[in-house]
Amino acid sequence: MPEMYKDIETTMLKANGNHFGFEGVGLTEVAQFTHYLEGGFYDWHMDNDVLGKNQPPVRKISMTLLLSDPSTFEGGELEFMHKGKSAKLKQGQAIFFASWLQHRVKPVTKGERKSLVMWFGGPSFK
Repeated sequence: MPEMYKDIETTMLKANGNHFGFEGVGLTEVAQFTHYLEGGFYDWHMDNDVLGKNQPPVRKISMTLLLSDPSTFEGGELEFMHKGKSAKLKQGQAIFFASWLQHRVKPVTKGERKSLVMWFGGPSFK
């Protein structure tokens, strides 16, 4: 496993222990590089398979790590439907959240937004 994956998985395991407490969570998929140009967005969605057709593993924790300097783009906020919360990330910061939370990336209105997205899964919920 490349060093980047080991470092991120270690951080995810700490977040899981401190905040989620999910059983058997680990890296189950390769990272996804996302690149949003001006006008690019990703509409409301959840990261796990609600119907359970592709389980196990079950996506339990999602992560977004901002690669771009926020001063180089406008818009593109990672927004959560839960109470209308959005994540104001700095370059190199990541947020871990439960994969069933509805979220979106709002349209980029200027510049380009780049991020790394990962999912961590495990056995079915009991």
